[in-house]
Amino acid sequence: MKHVTHVPRVTLFPFLSVLLSTMGVLAFLSISFLLVIPENADDPAKPRNFQFEWVGAPGYVSPIFIRCFKDRVEYFNLFENRDHTISLDQLLDQLEGEKPDLLSYLVQLSSLNKSIKKQFGNTEYYPLILVYPDGVLTTELLLVVIDQIEGLNYGLEPMLPHWNVPYQELEFQG
Repeated sequence: MKHVTHVPRVTLFPFLSVLLSTMGVLAFLSISFLLVIPENADDPAKPRNFQFEWVGAPGYVSPIFIRCFKDRVEYFNLFENRDHTISLDQLLDQLEGEKPDLLSYLVQLSSLNKSIKKQFGNTEYYPLILVYPDGVLTTELLLVVIDQIEGLNYGLEPMLPHWNVPYQELEFQG
């Protein structure tokens, strides 16, 4: 007579079903991401344009973009309706008081904003400093200039090297 031994058996059915379900969901997600994301989405050679949205900001506030790079500051002069570029050396000279074009522009902007606040409802202009990774020192120097102007609010926005933000053309009425 044969003795039947009872060896405990473990079935792998629950484990395999969970494993196959997880693999199926991951395969579905990876294929979905491949179809949704454009081919050259991560190509740093192509400059990208971004549109800033002011979430939570009043509708009467408009940004004035000031770009800070390693060796220069770029901004759009609202009163002259043209772009300006100031080298780092020129910015240092302006800090010492020699021909302070940027400082006088920011003072004009501050006085314009103060007059706008008196006639509530018009557009208030807000300097938004776009800080590129190699432009941190330039930004610090620019903040020294801005801090000399009483009551001028500004914002800082970190940027990646390959990001390009076009200036939104503003029609100045003043």
